[in-house]
Amino acid sequence: MLSRIAVIFFTVLSFTLPLLFTGCAGTTHTETLSKDGLSDSLKELYDADTLLKKADRFFKEKDYLSAIQEYRRFLELHPINKSAPYVQYRMGLSYFKQIRSVDRDIEPVQKALSAFEILVKVYPGSEYVNDSKEKIKICRGKLAEREFYIGNFYLRKEDYQAAIVRFNNILMDYKDTDVVEKTTYHLGVAYSSSGKADKAIEVLQNLIASYPESRYKKGASQLLAKLNGH
Repeated sequence: MLSRIAVIFFTVLSFTLPLLFTGCAGTTHTETLSKDGLSDSLKELYDADTLLKKADRFFKEKDYLSAIQEYRRFLELHPINKSAPYVQYRMGLSYFKQIRSVDRDIEPVQKALSAFEILVKVYPGSEYVNDSKEKIKICRGKLAEREFYIGNFYLRKEDYQAAIVRFNNILMDYKDTDVVEKTTYHLGVAYSSSGKADKAIEVLQNLIASYPESRYKKGASQLLAKLNGH
């Protein structure tokens, strides 16, 4: 039993002694991590400037996964550093740069959106807020397009109830996006095809009223006439 306690004691001591000695200099932990006295290996892991340069180098090389890892480490170690807003923004951009078409992996869109929303919330006075808001709008549009893509897939497969759920999700969660117009039309088609004439009429009438110049106006009018027995 004593030998086990001794092993644990010396193991803990081996990790804590370096921290005790660096703390004796009268500096804060964050300051200590940034001192020139750190070895190169420790700078690589902890120093703010070194982490930032490394992350930016990965970003420039388009190695976005590695860049994200370093930006995240920076924020974990230096959350109140003056460069934190920039790092949060660049992390969002690293995800944003990985976005592909809506039929591909949607995870980069979701993570980019989250990163930019954090920046706007946590650093409201940052110079990166305006661009982050624009990126948020783009990301939300991409997510809405993804939802429409899935809904339209179900519509073509004649799984009308699944299509209706997806289209209604867009009108509820992404009503500020450009996808709403075509979603409304296709929702009307899905309701009509599923035998829910009253719902279809309501949706199609709303489309024509809200978008009088809609490219879907002709199709909506023809479908309305059919549903109304004309």
